[in-house]
Amino acid sequence: MQESRPQGRTPLARGLNRVRFVFERLMLRGLRYRLLFAALIVLGVSLVAGVLVGALDAGFADASEAIWWAFLRLTDPGYLGDDEGVARRFISTIVTVLGYVLFLGLLVAILTQWMNQTLERFESGLTPVALSGHVVILGWTHRTPAIVQDLMRAGGRVDRFLAHRGIRELRIVILAERVDGRVVQELRERLGPLWDDRRVLFRSGTPLRVDHLERVALRKAAVIILPGPDFAEPDPDAVDARTVKTLMTISLRLEELDVTPPLAVAELCDARRARVAREAYAGDIEIVAADDIISRVIAQSVRQRGMCSVFTELLTVGRGNTLYLHAIGDLVGVPFGELRQRFSRAILLGAVGSDSKRLALNPDPETVFVSDDLLVFVARGFDDCAADRAEVGEPIPAMRVAPSEPPRGRRLLILGWSRRVPALLREFARYGEDAFQIDIVSTIPVAARQKLLGGTVSSGVRHIEADATVPGVLEDMNPASYDNVVRVASLRTAAEEEADATSAFAILMLRGAIPKDGPHPHVLVEMLEEENRFLFEREREDVITSPSLVSYLVSQVALRRELAAVFAELSRPWGAQIVLHPARDYFPPGATPGQPLRFEAIEHVAAARGEIALGLQTGEGDPTLNPGRDSEWSLGEGDAVVVLTSYDELSG
Repeated sequence: MQESRPQGRTPLARGLNRVRFVFERLMLRGLRYRLLFAALIVLGVSLVAGVLVGALDAGFADASEAIWWAFLRLTDPGYLGDDEGVARRFISTIVTVLGYVLFLGLLVAILTQWMNQTLERFESGLTPVALSGHVVILGWTHRTPAIVQDLMRAGGRVDRFLAHRGIRELRIVILAERVDGRVVQELRERLGPLWDDRRVLFRSGTPLRVDHLERVALRKAAVIILPGPDFAEPDPDAVDARTVKTLMTISLRLEELDVTPPLAVAELCDARRARVAREAYAGDIEIVAADDIISRVIAQSVRQRGMCSVFTELLTVGRGNTLYLHAIGDLVGVPFGELRQRFSRAILLGAVGSDSKRLALNPDPETVFVSDDLLVFVARGFDDCAADRAEVGEPIPAMRVAPSEPPRGRRLLILGWSRRVPALLREFARYGEDAFQIDIVSTIPVAARQKLLGGTVSSGVRHIEADATVPGVLEDMNPASYDNVVRVASLRTAAEEEADATSAFAILMLRGAIPKDGPHPHVLVEMLEEENRFLFEREREDVITSPSLVSYLVSQVALRRELAAVFAELSRPWGAQIVLHPARDYFPPGATPGQPLRFEAIEHVAAARGEIALGLQTGEGDPTLNPGRDSEWSLGEGDAVVVLTSYDELSG
């Protein structure tokens, strides 16, 4: 039985399809083949027109002259008025029109398309950078713009970073999986007047591929930053795994090139993976455990009102005082008790070794530092960390006073749930099982929370499945009966703005559930956007912008890695710790409440207690850090002194 031939599949049709296919493949090969196609069309039209005009007009010596005549009319319309005779004018007009359409139109279209493709390729960042001593950021997340902003605003710290490496200008190269106008515009808006396309460059690719890493010139980079997971990342464990894989890829690639890997600053969600990350990287590496750090700041802010403002000031660019490291210089051999009196504009906390392995904050007054130690200061600027007092009094002998314990059994209400809550609960547990009684209210099923907690149930934690934004829910819980209320930012929403809007709405509901008269719990709100802090500036809630704090840590550790050890020490619930103590404990002998006192006198009392006075808090206002030594304060009940003290072991 003869099979019927499908309609349209005649030999002629198959031949035409074959020609179209070959033509398509040639055109897609690039600019050379497209220009060749245009040249063939011009040549073909010139041949046909030249042969035709040579046959109709006997004024040409030979065929080559006629073909040249046609080529000139095809490529230059200016020859149109030179022709005489009907045949020449008719053919010249047709050839000139074809010249506009075929020669100029086709050539312009081909070159325009090529130029657009070239610009798109440049904008997508596929060309390897030719830089050295630059900062590489591997990945674009919601944290990346803040890190770049803090690097650009670091000022003198950046200058010292560049001078140490012999670099003239800070250059930042960002490797993002997709580079487009939206990403560039987002960073441009975040940086504002700091934006400089000569200093901030994008390259397209993933850090998991070696050939993509070549685009950012890793072998010549000064430092590599691996930012944490994107906002509302559903699987932070997978992000940590990719971070470790990236560190391994960089190490193996640079080992093949016999290049020492640059300093890496990696942000991890879970601090328990830090050891694995360090083993995966062959060079120097600093780990920033974001969830643990924010949990420690929240825990200390819950224990003592005002600590949130202290950490925010110390861990934010341009908010007043921050932490600085300064070479000890010619002060080697001076005991700490005398050394701390040499500075009138900065407060000396101790010293850290240049290898970050030696750290002594609030040390014994007789402690002597070595030449390569870096002094740790709280100051408004780096220049304030220079010694400006030649003559000082006798060192004050310190008598260690056991730090006062906060009340036990504090009732804490946590509104909301995020991946940070398990780390926060672990942090509260470090203060002892009887330190906090915690109620957690969230719409997340209790079984899902227990899974994230590892199946363990703490005797001091009660899970409540409810929506705190529903009218009546908070009223039934009597929030005024709690000592503290913490609203954690919800990481389930699609954007930072939505999460902050939800938090603001929850706090409004909370205000309505607390009577105006009577006890008022200390409320702490976690926000995700610095611009939204204004929502709470006139109220009594403390606000912590967690992404900003972590971005600051990452950026500043990249510029001065020794800061990582200082940050870690100050945020732990033991060792050297910043606390607020009642002001009455720091009155000099004979002083009475309300009597004007110089801050220098308060410093002497703190030194005698084995502590370092950092600032003062009057009432429920924000603490003032590093006030002038000659400034006078009238302190009374309810006021506090911010001090750096030492816990020999964990409380509880």
